[in-house]
Amino acid sequence: MMPEIRRWIALLAVTCAVAGAATLGSATPAFAAEGIDGSGSTWSAIAVDQWRADVARNGLTVNYQGVGSSSGRQAYIQNQADFAVSEVPFQPASFNREGQPLYDEVANAASRPYAYLPIVAGGTSVMYHLEVAGQRVRDLRLSGPTLARIFTGGIRNWNDPAIAADNGGKSYPSLPIVPVVRSDGSGTSAQFSAYLANTVPDVWNPFCTAKLNLPAPCPATSLYPFFEGSKAQALSDGVANFVSAPYNNGSITYVEYGYALERDYPVASMLNAAGYYRQPSAENVAIALSRARINPDRTQVLDDVYRNPDPRSYPVSSYSYMIVPISTAGKFTPGKGETLGKFIQYFLCTGQQKAKQLGYSPLPRNLVEFGFDAQKGIPGAPPPPPIDQCANPTITGEFDLGAVPLPAASEKAGATRAAAGGSGGSGAGATSGDAGAAATTDGVVAESDEVAAANLQSQPISIAKGRDSVSPWLYAGIAAVLLLIVFAPPTIAMATRKRE
Repeated sequence: MMPEIRRWIALLAVTCAVAGAATLGSATPAFAAEGIDGSGSTWSAIAVDQWRADVARNGLTVNYQGVGSSSGRQAYIQNQADFAVSEVPFQPASFNREGQPLYDEVANAASRPYAYLPIVAGGTSVMYHLEVAGQRVRDLRLSGPTLARIFTGGIRNWNDPAIAADNGGKSYPSLPIVPVVRSDGSGTSAQFSAYLANTVPDVWNPFCTAKLNLPAPCPATSLYPFFEGSKAQALSDGVANFVSAPYNNGSITYVEYGYALERDYPVASMLNAAGYYRQPSAENVAIALSRARINPDRTQVLDDVYRNPDPRSYPVSSYSYMIVPISTAGKFTPGKGETLGKFIQYFLCTGQQKAKQLGYSPLPRNLVEFGFDAQKGIPGAPPPPPIDQCANPTITGEFDLGAVPLPAASEKAGATRAAAGGSGGSGAGATSGDAGAAATTDGVVAESDEVAAANLQSQPISIAKGRDSVSPWLYAGIAAVLLLIVFAPPTIAMATRKRE
């Protein structure tokens, strides 16, 4: 090979290598952070799994096991997880379903200092499977007392007069009700039973006292009592899969709204304090949570949420906690703290843009501020951005609760309704007259995907932007082809002239 050609080939190889290295460098995170492991809530798992997939494409390794809130809290205490997600905080000494004492989580967690921060808000929905004449019912309405009697064994058939009364006189055929409860320790059970204990104590207290051997007033419980006629399934997927099975007509369960959306199954409209039946749409949940109160330790008080007088509110609304370490006790390191802090910044800000399409509600500004404050105590975590630079839709103004219309008169308790039968509409959120619920299904999901994808590239954490879905070798290949096009012709021409 002639010396000139060899020199041009060498120059071309070096140029391509530099171009490829530059391309690879631009797709590699600018930080060297360690992977982290989390465990806990299935109520929050749909959102957590989406968010960790988002950041994984940009170099953050966040592992998560949705094994239930109780197991997640235990994993944190025992140093088996870097963080936990739970609908309820650490619990003092309590009792299991057989009335036997459980150990004190609060005391045992003291050896590993922690902080609570909000992670995602949502509605605990009442997912059901009810078919009449081969048509799936999608417009069921339930009041708190009726729901409580169903989940304590007091109402056992779909033709019960209390159900007809909730549905404006619409009666359903004789069909056994199959309540499906969680078999494992569950934050969803705790949230659901907290609503019952707070709003219908005359039904909840006798049931809980009899089943758990506890004195009244009986508290909420992560271990929902089994009762005659009920079925028990593990995890949120378990209860949702049971209800959505084609052979389980008549079944009903409590589960985070996103699980019903995933399966295109209806959820009951729940009666709120203003006397209107509402769906757990993102807007209705956010309106309800406007009455949430925060304790000094950042835990939530939901009494006023259940009784929010706004006619648009969904009463069984709450948010989940992330439990994070604020020391290097155990195996936690500053490198893990860097990863955890950046993950927190992502899901409190840009990640909340996906909350609605996943069946949740974006966290409001005040809860984001609580989250940033807690993040500051994590060893190795980067400082949070200024709150006005956070791409959370409640902060940018994209999520406007002022535009949510008041419910129609047909949604008012006591409004007369047609005879039972299949209801129109589509998706878990379809229910007559609920404008807020409709926004969680048709059309808006695609728009939210585009918005979320665009904002993922401008998130306020130091991760690579814009190239997470394209292999860097593709860019290197394109660069090589372009260089060949530019340099190959003159190289060949020069070699030809030398030979002549």
